Amino acid sequence: MDADDVVLDRPVLATAMVAAVAAIAYVGIQVVLGEAVAPVETAVFVVVFTAVYVAGNRYLRSRERDDDGTSGE
Repeated sequence: MDADDVVLDRPVLATAMVAAVAAIAYVGIQVVLGEAVAPVETAVFVVVFTAVYVAGNRYLRSRERDDDGTSGE
């Protein structure tokens, strides 16, 4: 199954996967920097990152559909 299939067929699962990866990455960065893991800071990062990622993905997909419709001109 391609990543595009997951995004189109199961958008909630794809969003959850993005959020999980963002959380793991941010906690990893906090651990490497030697700071304590801040749950509220991590949650805020995950929410903002996921929202921006999903919005960007939707925007790019809408542009792709628009380009497919007007490419015959």
